[in-house]
Amino acid sequence: MTVVKESDFDGNLTRRLAALNGILIHGSDFSAVSGLARKVIQTLLPENERPNVEHFDAAILKQGEAAFRDRFAAMSLLGDRQVFMVEGVDDASLKALTEVIGFTRGGNFVVLLAESLGKSSKLRLTCEAAPSFASLAVYEEDAAALAARVRVVLGTSSLGWAEDAEALFFELVGQDRSICMQEVGKLALYCLGQSTISELDVQASCGDTAAFGTDQLIDAMLAGEIEIVDRMAASLANDSAGTRGVLNLLVLHLTKLQNFRVEIDRGASPDQVVRDAKPTIFFKRRGSILSQLRRFNLQHLLDMQGTVAAAIFQTRKLPDLFEPIVVRALLSISRSALAGSS
Repeated sequence: MTVVKESDFDGNLTRRLAALNGILIHGSDFSAVSGLARKVIQTLLPENERPNVEHFDAAILKQGEAAFRDRFAAMSLLGDRQVFMVEGVDDASLKALTEVIGFTRGGNFVVLLAESLGKSSKLRLTCEAAPSFASLAVYEEDAAALAARVRVVLGTSSLGWAEDAEALFFELVGQDRSICMQEVGKLALYCLGQSTISELDVQASCGDTAAFGTDQLIDAMLAGEIEIVDRMAASLANDSAGTRGVLNLLVLHLTKLQNFRVEIDRGASPDQVVRDAKPTIFFKRRGSILSQLRRFNLQHLLDMQGTVAAAIFQTRKLPDLFEPIVVRALLSISRSALAGSS
């Protein structure tokens, strides 16, 4: 049984992956879940083999349980370890995965990705009890916790912030945890040999990400700024990792807006629901979210989420057309946002 804390991931789990057959990574912060999954793959496979990871959807998996079990149990002809990633698992997926989770013979590896699972979740309990499986819960972080995480990363390179440099960093890269971790790594490398990071350092290393942060892209979509979204989407098409994650992050954002909208329709003020939100909304994001809540009613938000869900389904049926499907969905939502208001 291996239950791993996120804070121990780098030092603990990466040394033990060779002895495991799989890991469950779950949490409501999709970008963090995806980032940890990428770390697992980087640890398991040489760089030239990483694009060959096989992706499965939990809903499709249940239609071919036996075939998936057989593929997992089979070794490649060359004896290399194969990695399977299954997205969207939940308790309903347990029947299809029980034998895989309980597999004790060494061989291939499966990465299970899920939204947040409670302590009573049957899937979570099964993974935590399995002798050759690991379970890792990922929790959302507020702005203060994310800033502390960034400082720890910089501290390993003996780097600290100059006045206002930290604020500029988050202004440029946003609050998406996976983007922050990528950018702080670049920044630490850029400032290697220094002790202090200045605003000029931040601008030089991270300035080109300002136009393409996930928060900025979502805000532009929901403001109906089609030309801006078109430009961002063109850049996104050159970043397969960013393309793969943006629809999932958009689903989370729209779900959050829907929950806020329900509270508003019951009599709460937009300012109140945004101010009292848990986890806390970064203060620089509050204006955009308030604008979106005043612009759209619940049905508009549900319709946009339906567009995203349809796009996700299409990408799973037509994986070779992943990028154009995503870009088309982003532009469709922008046009819908431009036309609709509550």
